[in-house]
Amino acid sequence: MVIDNVDRNYLMFFDGDMKIYYNDIFEALCYANIEKGDIIFVHSDVSVFGKLGNIRDRDKFLGMILNAFKEAVGPEGTIIMPTFTYSFTKGETYCPETTPSTVGVLTEFFRKQNGVARTIHPIFSAAVWGKEKAYFTEGLSKDSFDDDSIFGKLRKKEGKLVFFGVDFHAMTFLHHIEQKHGVPYRYMKSFTGRIKVGDKEYEDTYTYYVRYLDKNVITDASRFERYMLGRGVLKEVKLGYSAVKVARSNDIFDIGYELLNKDIFFFLKDKIMI
Repeated sequence: MVIDNVDRNYLMFFDGDMKIYYNDIFEALCYANIEKGDIIFVHSDVSVFGKLGNIRDRDKFLGMILNAFKEAVGPEGTIIMPTFTYSFTKGETYCPETTPSTVGVLTEFFRKQNGVARTIHPIFSAAVWGKEKAYFTEGLSKDSFDDDSIFGKLRKKEGKLVFFGVDFHAMTFLHHIEQKHGVPYRYMKSFTGRIKVGDKEYEDTYTYYVRYLDKNVITDASRFERYMLGRGVLKEVKLGYSAVKVARSNDIFDIGYELLNKDIFFFLKDKIMI
């Protein structure tokens, strides 16, 4: 994954006179408060910044984006990306080595790279590179959002959430806040299925704090995002036609929890009947 002798003028995105080079991406990450040694959980959409600068060499293009993240956090940092599959919710066998990520081309590319490990979670798996790889891939809970889930561990380690071309609607960490608070529009549900690791295959059960399907529960995190931007807790740096946004997971949790104390439906599009 490491790209030696990086071409800082490598064209990543363009549209007419608008051009984004590798160094623009790296600087945007730094201006958004990603620092050496950081632990970052990255939600991404690489299609929104502009036209792709080099669609003929897809692997190099994606590798350059990953390299910018690695350069930003440095060798003491840790990068986590979601590689969610929802396998057990769909009645499918989950194999961490082969089951593809369903949440973006960058995440699928990332999980296949040397030095990256993937969690054994048949619903909300994640891929991890860096110093804290073992911490984030070992000893995880079989619950999706509790304190020993990858989201709980991110908060314990005071990691940062990065939104690379996406808004808060992509933030799965929101459900960690909802579960810890105990919102009334979600409930705990168990999912049982098959997991295949190497030559071993076994049955297991995981839990997921799901929404009530009959109560018109529609998540809308846009109000939360505006609030965080207004407080200056969420740092936003424009990049092409989109932006890079970064906030500390602890700040997101603490403020989100306070907002739920004031309005239990704050993360929903509309209030619902319980």
